[in-house]
Amino acid sequence: MLTKEEKKVVAGITFVVVTRFLGLFLLLPVLSPYVKKLEGSTPVLTGLAIGMYGLTQAILQIPFGYLSDKYSRKGVISFGLLIYALGSFLGGIATNVWSMLFARFLQGAGAISSAAIALAADLVREEVRTVAFAHIGAAIGMSFAFSIVAAPLIAGKFGVPFIFFLTAGLSLLALIYLWLFIKEPKRHQKEIEPFLKLLPQILTDKNQIVLNLSVGILHMLLVSMFTVIPVVLIEEFNFPKPEHWKIYTPVILISLAVMVPSIIAAERKGKTKEVYTSGILLIALSYLVGLLFHSLFGIFLTLLFYFTGFHLLEPILPSLLTKLVGPEKRGIAVGVYNTVQFTGAFLGGLLGGIFLKKGITALYIFNLVISLIWLFGVYSWLKGVEIKRREETQP
Repeated sequence: MLTKEEKKVVAGITFVVVTRFLGLFLLLPVLSPYVKKLEGSTPVLTGLAIGMYGLTQAILQIPFGYLSDKYSRKGVISFGLLIYALGSFLGGIATNVWSMLFARFLQGAGAISSAAIALAADLVREEVRTVAFAHIGAAIGMSFAFSIVAAPLIAGKFGVPFIFFLTAGLSLLALIYLWLFIKEPKRHQKEIEPFLKLLPQILTDKNQIVLNLSVGILHMLLVSMFTVIPVVLIEEFNFPKPEHWKIYTPVILISLAVMVPSIIAAERKGKTKEVYTSGILLIALSYLVGLLFHSLFGIFLTLLFYFTGFHLLEPILPSLLTKLVGPEKRGIAVGVYNTVQFTGAFLGGLLGGIFLKKGITALYIFNLVISLIWLFGVYSWLKGVEIKRREETQP
């Protein structure tokens, strides 16, 4: 069980991370139509404004992770939160597409995810680390469900700029909480090696390659689905966008309910490998269900299977990563991990655009094949990996 101090740490880091994701999730359903109306906007520039956030996130995750290893977790997170708040404020006052592009660039430049995960790993005991990440993952899932429902309502009542200002304010609140209630981990005793020496070690480590590819594939599949499925719901099943929350909300709640006992089994009963492979298997099954049942209920089942697998993997992957890398490399390792994650999301958007033309059946077939290859690769890797419990590891 988490101690009182660990609960406070997890609550604070959850607030910081969810604040960042809210900025993405709340804008996702409403930003594109808003940008199209800005002065100087074109379809290409509109798409660039949507994707700019993820692009700069991917580029800066590794440098920010390394800097958090070498200098200060809280210092790097604080800088990122300030940059993110500034970008959000500028987005709220943007009057043309170029100022919006710059604002989105700054939002993405506040790339704190790697430093935040590393901070949680520093301050939470290894044997309960997956539980801590499960709390964070559950909060992110709930923020996604909330955003899908609330964003059109908020934008309709107060306007899209209000969402930018709201996320800027939340970012500053997170900064205050960080400094008042979360301590800075002890400085590492050993000298941090130069960035260019550390990076090849991270990129060539087999364990980290598998985990990084896993999170990249996971988010590639997620974004590709959410590029296509909302359109299919509207155009093929006449299910209006304001009603989509009726599908998303129960899917996320049920999948989160399944996640909790599974993560407990992974930690207390040493079933991490089983939970890992089960998550990928559920994702593969989601596409098989979609192929077998082309109906509204079939899409519901597809999303349910996918998100159940998704929520099993989200806490498992970063926990395994931090167990398999030392604290002196943890920030840069998580930086690489997050870079691959955002790159996967970017590729998912590209694939989603292709499958909007080719149809949802082609999407299901492609994602099913990718999932099966992924499952086989991870299963083969896990056979040669020993995941030790805390009491079996040396301090």
